[in-house]
Amino acid sequence: MIRQLTSIGRKSKNTLKQTSLAVLLTGSLLAASWAVPGSSVAHAASEGVFISKDSYFMLNRAALSSSSLQFSVLFHNGENQTLDFNKYGVRVTDGAGHSYTANLSEKKSGIVTGGQEESFRFYANLPAGVDAADLKVDVFRWDYNKSDFMNHLGELPVSSVIQEGQLEAPEEIISLRTLDSTLASDASLAFGLGQSVRVTENGKWYMYTQVAAKNLGSSSVKIPATLLARLVDANGMKYTATIASGADTAILPNQSDTLTLKTLISKGMPTSGLTLEYYYLNQSEDVSLGTLGMNSSLKMVALGVKESYAGQQDGENVTAKASSSTYSTQADGVHVQTVVTLSNDGDVVAPVPSLAASYQFGDSGSSVSSTDNSTRSGFLAPKETATYYFNATLPTGVDPNAAQLVLWQKAAASTGSTGSTAGSGTTGSTGSGSTTGSSGATTGTTGSTGSTGTTGSTGTTGSTGSTGSTTTSGQQPVAVFLLKGASVAQNGFTTAVDYELGSKLALGSSVVNANLDVSLIELHTHENDDLGYKTAIAKYKITNNGTSTLALPELQNELIDNKGNAYTGSRQSAAATQITPGSSYVVSYSYLLPNKETTADDSFALNVYDDKSVSEGNVSAGTFKVALQGEETGDTIAIYPFSLKVNDSSIGWTYSGGTYSYVLQLDMDITHEDQVIIDSNFSKIQFEMVDSLGRIVGTQDASLMGTGKLTSGSQRVTISGLKNEQVNNGIIVNMYEVINTPNGTAKRLLKQFK
Repeated sequence: MIRQLTSIGRKSKNTLKQTSLAVLLTGSLLAASWAVPGSSVAHAASEGVFISKDSYFMLNRAALSSSSLQFSVLFHNGENQTLDFNKYGVRVTDGAGHSYTANLSEKKSGIVTGGQEESFRFYANLPAGVDAADLKVDVFRWDYNKSDFMNHLGELPVSSVIQEGQLEAPEEIISLRTLDSTLASDASLAFGLGQSVRVTENGKWYMYTQVAAKNLGSSSVKIPATLLARLVDANGMKYTATIASGADTAILPNQSDTLTLKTLISKGMPTSGLTLEYYYLNQSEDVSLGTLGMNSSLKMVALGVKESYAGQQDGENVTAKASSSTYSTQADGVHVQTVVTLSNDGDVVAPVPSLAASYQFGDSGSSVSSTDNSTRSGFLAPKETATYYFNATLPTGVDPNAAQLVLWQKAAASTGSTGSTAGSGTTGSTGSGSTTGSSGATTGTTGSTGSTGTTGSTGTTGSTGSTGSTTTSGQQPVAVFLLKGASVAQNGFTTAVDYELGSKLALGSSVVNANLDVSLIELHTHENDDLGYKTAIAKYKITNNGTSTLALPELQNELIDNKGNAYTGSRQSAAATQITPGSSYVVSYSYLLPNKETTADDSFALNVYDDKSVSEGNVSAGTFKVALQGEETGDTIAIYPFSLKVNDSSIGWTYSGGTYSYVLQLDMDITHEDQVIIDSNFSKIQFEMVDSLGRIVGTQDASLMGTGKLTSGSQRVTISGLKNEQVNNGIIVNMYEVINTPNGTAKRLLKQFK
C-alpha cells in the first residue's frame, strides 16, 4: 500500500507549501550491479521517495566498508520533460542524528530525460563501527528559504539494499585529511583491487597486487607517505607491503592511476581469506583505515585462456594468452617452450610491451628465467597479435604440467593519470554542482560539515593532457599461467609440411624480412668413406622483392631425420651482407651426415629456426619435407645456377723435364640457367686425380666465373708433378663442387672421368 507523507522535516506552514509530495513505499530492493540502464525498467517493490506521481528516487545498491558507505541512487523520471538532479541532494544520516556528506564518485551529467532513469554513485566517509541498519540516505531539494537550505523529501534505509554477500565494498574510500590535515576537505581516494599474483624472485615468495586509485577530490593528489598497506591472512599474520610503482604519481581529479604493491610473504601463507588493509601509525599505534577482501583478486590463468593484460592503459583492450606449452626430456633436463600471444581486441592502437618470463616450480622458490628478444613493431593495431616464445631448461624430474609461467613486463612504469578535466564549478543553488567539459557536466558533491547535504562543487578550470612522473622498478609480473596441459614436443620430422623444391619457404617474419623470398634450390649429398661421414649441400635462393637494399639473412637451419636426429647447417664461409632491390642471391649450406643410410628414401625435415631471439634453444620458423637429390647419371651436370653438359672427355699423360703430367681433355657446354647474383664466394670446381690404389695423386681447381673460368668448348685440365711410380693405367679423375664452410671444405661429387 502507498502511504502519503505530508512532511519528513520540520512541520511548518512554509515547509508544507514548498515540499513536494513524498511517498514511501515499503519493501526490499534487489539490485545486481551499480550501473542501471538509461531506460525505463520495472523494479521490484522498493522503498522510494516520490517527487511526483511518476518520478522518484530510490536506493539501487549499497556497500558498507570499515570506513565508508558506497551507494547508488536511482533517479526515475516519469515525466514528459527533462528533470535535473542538480536541484536535489542526498546525505547519509544515522540513528543518533549525525549526518555525513555524500560525495559523488563518478563524473556524470545530472540531466535525466523524460521516461528515462539514471543511477548516480556516491560515497560517504563514516566512523568505524557503524551498522548498516542504523543508516539512512536523506533525499532533499535545495531551498534557500530554509534555515539549512534543504527541503527534506524522505529517507531511504540503507539496510533495505544491503543483501547477504554484499557487505564487502568493491573499493575502499579513504579520506586523505585523516593523514594530512593540510589537504582539502574533499581529498579522498577510492582504492579498487586489480589482480594479485604470487611469484618467486631470488628464492623468495612475493605477492604483487595492482590497485586502482581514483581521485574523488577537486585537486590533484599524491599517495601520502603516511598511508601504509599490508596483507593479513586468515590466521591474522600480517605482511607489510611496499609500493613498487606509482608512489610519486600525481593523480588528477576524477582520474585513476594504477599502483603496484609488492609484499614479501611466507611460502605457506594461505591465500583463502586474505585481505589488504590500509592503515597509518598514530605514534606507536596502528590505526586501520579499511580493508579489501582479496579472494577475487588472486589470479592464475589456465593454458589456452585469454586474460585481460594487466599492464595496459585506460581505453585499451589487450589480452594475453599462453597459447601452447611443449616439452621434451633430454640428458641435461626438461626443455620447455611456451608460446604467449598478445592480442589487441580493442578499437585503438596499443603499445607492444617488452616482456620476459620465468618458470616457477615447487614450494622452495625455484625459478628459471627466459627471454624473447625478437624485433617486433612497437604498436599493435586493432585485431593484430604479437607472439612471444619463452624457452627454458627445467631440472630433471620437474613436471612441466605442475609448473607456472610468470609473464613479466620489463621496465614497468607507472604513469600519471591523463585526460581532461575542465570547467568551472558553481556553488550555490545546485544540489550537485556542475562542472562542464568535454565529457559533459559533472554532478559533484561537496557538502559542508554537519547536517548539510550536497552543495555545489568547486570545479578545476583548465585541461590536462600530460602524464605525471614515472617510476621504474625493473620488471613487474602481469600474469601467471598454469601449464597444466603442456604436451610432449613432437618430432620435427613428423610435423613437417610438404614442400616442392624451388618454391618459396613459408617462414616467419622473425627470421626473414617480409620483402624477402627464400627458396631451396638444390640438396645433394656426397659419400666419403675415408672420413666416416657424408656431406649434404643445400643452395638457397634469396630474392629481394622490396624497394630498398636489405640485409642478407643468416638462416639458422637443420636437417632432421626420421629418428629425430638433427644435423645443423653450416653457411658458406663468406657471403654478401646485403641484397639490392629486384635481385636474387645464392647462398650455400653444408650438413655433415652419418656415413650410413639414414632413411630408405633419403627423406629429411628441413627446420629453419631462430636461435638469437630466445634466451636458450630455438624457435622454429617452419619445418618442411625435403629429400636428397640423386646425382645425374647422364652427361648433364646441374650446379645451380649453371648447367654443364659434357660432350666428350679423355685422359692422357705427358712427360717433360723429368716429371709426368696427367691431362683431362674436356669438351663442354656451360649455360647460366637463372640470372641470379653470384660472386667470388660462389662454389668452386675441383678436379681430383686418384690412382688405381685409391690414392690422391694431385688436384686442380677451376671456377665457373672470374679469371680462368671454365667456358663452353674444349679445355684442358692438367695435373703436374707426378713421380714415375704414380703413373699407371688405372687413373680416375673426380670432378667436385667445393664449398668452404666454417667446418672445413665440403665437396659434392659431380662426375667421374676414366
